[in-house]
Amino acid sequence: MIKIGTFLQLEQINEDRKTYKCRVIETKKDKLYIDYPIEEQTKRSDMIPVGTHFQVHFIENNSVYSFPSEIIGKAKIKNIPTLILSVEINNLEKIQRREFVRTESLLDVSVQSADQKFDSFTTVTHDISGGGIAILVDKNFKVKQGELLDIMLVLPLEKRIEYLHIIGEAVRIQERNEDKNILSVKFNEMDIQDQQSIVQYCFTRQLEDRRKGLS
Repeated sequence: MIKIGTFLQLEQINEDRKTYKCRVIETKKDKLYIDYPIEEQTKRSDMIPVGTHFQVHFIENNSVYSFPSEIIGKAKIKNIPTLILSVEINNLEKIQRREFVRTESLLDVSVQSADQKFDSFTTVTHDISGGGIAILVDKNFKVKQGELLDIMLVLPLEKRIEYLHIIGEAVRIQERNEDKNILSVKFNEMDIQDQQSIVQYCFTRQLEDRRKGLS
């Protein structure tokens, strides 16, 4: 199930709960050969000893999966230094469908009506997932359910910023006792790689928030 080239997120099982990113170089039965993991906070590769335990997370076929693992050795694959992760398929757990991996985040976004029914405006998101976003709108803003929206989303990733063009559908406006209401938008048309970028962003943020909550 886990393919060569799959990106993994390793969450260390100890008090520090450091998280790392790596990629699968080779697979053999109950073993994964990975490139040397990069610690997400320092952006550097750590010396990880054999015997270190991790909770491993990855995205595959519209779902997020997790399993416990351990560094059981080192090897070279085509002259690439790798670490060997243990993997037992029976311990593989589906966490959540990726479109529901949602996180609160303030991201810049521009919105215009696909049918020119209102003037374009810029705002920020309230939260985001692989299936849609919620954005802050003025109290007097009105839009019909099902109306198509032309969206440009600014997504900050690890080493770059991506500008994602998305066609969304207005779902509902949530009125609040604050300066802004919240408009929920479901994604209708978007590039699959853009969706994957959003999913990875959300999942990384969730792991960071969980680690901070446990620290």
